[in-house]
Amino acid sequence: MRITTFRHAGGTGWGLVEDDRIVDLSTNPSLPYAHASEALRSETVMDLALAACGVAPQHHVRDVELLAPLPAPGRVVLVEGSTLVPLDVVDVVGPGHHLPGAVGMLAVVVGSPSRDVPRDRAIEHLLGVTDAALDGSRLRLGPWVVTRDETGDLELLHGAPRALADIVSEGSHRWTLNPGDVVLVPAG
Repeated sequence: MRITTFRHAGGTGWGLVEDDRIVDLSTNPSLPYAHASEALRSETVMDLALAACGVAPQHHVRDVELLAPLPAPGRVVLVEGSTLVPLDVVDVVGPGHHLPGAVGMLAVVVGSPSRDVPRDRAIEHLLGVTDAALDGSRLRLGPWVVTRDETGDLELLHGAPRALADIVSEGSHRWTLNPGDVVLVPAG
């Protein structure tokens, strides 16, 4: 599943990308969220997938402006070597923005509440990943969050010196990680 937030004629929406089309879940009255960040904090991934079942895509990807899939992430944590650093991100932008001096990263998105998670259960708490770039307090995300069922082994996607399970477990022991929180790791 690929989750995105987008702008189209008449406003902003969020939904699921299927091939080159978008199922607009923002038009579903049972999912009254302004963007995917709100939806992830309020619903489970299965609820999102079930809401999309049988719904015909309403938009073509080429006809919308893709925004940051999580325009308002919760906590943002940066992996710097062996240290986890919480960030104060001021501005989250979409994939079309150029950030001079930005460092390319992988944004790992938390999918379920995570507190004191053991290493062997840490990956289960992740929703998926999206491309990211960080330049000071500006964060570029997108174009969509790709869920774990489509990414395969998340360990193969990043270039952090430690296993992703170790990183997530440590983060959950330092803070409560919630759906929509983001852990930025070096891209692999």
